[in-house]
Amino acid sequence: MHIALLGGSMALFFSCKDMPPKNHGPIVLGDSSSIVTERDPQKLKDLVTDLQPVIPTPETKDTTETKPAVAAADTSKKVAPGASKPAAQVLPAAAGLKAEFKDVSILIPNLNAKIAGKADLQKANGAVYTFVSGDINGNTLHVTGNVTKVSQRYQSVAVLKNELGTLPVDQLSITTDWEPIKGNNNQYKITDLDTKSLEYPHASANAIHSAVGKAAQRHHFSRKKVKEWENSVHHIKAANQKPMYIMLRSVMWKIDGKDANGKLFSKQIRIDVPM
Repeated sequence: MHIALLGGSMALFFSCKDMPPKNHGPIVLGDSSSIVTERDPQKLKDLVTDLQPVIPTPETKDTTETKPAVAAADTSKKVAPGASKPAAQVLPAAAGLKAEFKDVSILIPNLNAKIAGKADLQKANGAVYTFVSGDINGNTLHVTGNVTKVSQRYQSVAVLKNELGTLPVDQLSITTDWEPIKGNNNQYKITDLDTKSLEYPHASANAIHSAVGKAAQRHHFSRKKVKEWENSVHHIKAANQKPMYIMLRSVMWKIDGKDANGKLFSKQIRIDVPM
């Protein structure tokens, strides 16, 4: 009888194998047939309006399978004598952008952004925000949970500013690859998003002239007005040459880690900057 009880208790400690992380492709806001630096069609997938194609859908899970008492007992057996248990992780008590997913919570202090869609992210794997106020570059991304990697990518766009007004030139945009960012104690410094550090597409004078014309047409300007916009850049030879500037259009972070059961997860948040 003792043997039967021992076998039953051991079955409670059975756990599923880790699932491999799903691959997440890049986003793009420009037209793939126009002057966008990115050429790989796999990297021209849209992650702006719909997160579903590239963010794994949440999986339903029977919460009755995990018993806190058993899990606690299992953990205590694996802790070596004299070793201390990790302290509970808590986000700093600060106002800012806060995204609370099931497996990880994220905070960017003193950053005001409006979320698109439901604010409850417990069953979500991604969230999109619209920038309102505060600083993104130079800020710090705080996370809780068993995070193994944080990556950043962004999209920049050339913007024409002159006496005619302000005109974002969508065809002169670029989307960077995912790049891991350094962190310590679940704090990750946000860098390389200032105007001087932003990457921009290299285009000829003719390409810039054409891109500006198409951007003006997209705003439904009159033919005369479109011509004025085109003439205003007749001397421009680079996308970052005044009166053109490179601006941040959107930035995204991907947080990879493992949940309490050792299963891999990946969450994404994105901030769009209004033009």
